[in-house]
Amino acid sequence: MRTLAERLKSCREDAGLSQTALAKRAGVSQSTVANIESGRNQGSKHLVQIAEALAIRVEWLNSGKGPKSVETPIEASPEERYRIPQDKGNVAVWGSEEDLRGDNRVWIDRYDYHFSAGEGLIQWEVREKQALPFNESFFKAIGARPKDCKLVCVRGDSMEPFLFDRDVFMIDESKRALKDGKIYAVYFEDEPLVKQIFKKPGGRLVLHSFNPSYPDVEVGPEDMDSVHIVGECVYRSGSGFATH
Repeated sequence: MRTLAERLKSCREDAGLSQTALAKRAGVSQSTVANIESGRNQGSKHLVQIAEALAIRVEWLNSGKGPKSVETPIEASPEERYRIPQDKGNVAVWGSEEDLRGDNRVWIDRYDYHFSAGEGLIQWEVREKQALPFNESFFKAIGARPKDCKLVCVRGDSMEPFLFDRDVFMIDESKRALKDGKIYAVYFEDEPLVKQIFKKPGGRLVLHSFNPSYPDVEVGPEDMDSVHIVGECVYRSGSGFATH
């Protein structure tokens, strides 16, 4: 099965589902499934829901690479659906320079788990990269615990000059309570983004891009189910300016 269309059709038929039944289970329209299976790929931004409905990995569905099956339940909660995998991008700390020598060194694992700062294109490739060391005092200074932090990549230019394409930033997954003006990794309509978020009267949110070429996105109270906060950006490694 060399194409997305072939993989989706095969998995749907193996599950004994019609296009309509799969669409209902995934929470998308029947035409979305039909378009992808026809090779037009319109609606492919909904691959996350479709893959979960079939209990397969979205990476495999999209590219044919990696394992096919997943362990996440189809009826997983939003927190489970949008959480970065537990074994990806985790933080380990060093307490003294001796820890950085020989077999005792510990590192932050850097992974290409991508959050978009552009058109919202989903990047599902997860590859281990060269790790980065952090001292335990760093986490004390920013008020974070290493076990709550993930080191990931940004793709796109909408957050320039704070985050440039392929910059690395750290997410604290324990900090999901919104603070006005802070920068967050967020899923909006199932697309992973990194945005500055402002709270407005009446329960509205504004997803703001630093790059003025990208308009703000306003989310009303009736659409809050489409917003899922992954965590606050507590550190970034790149050439952009600092916010404070």
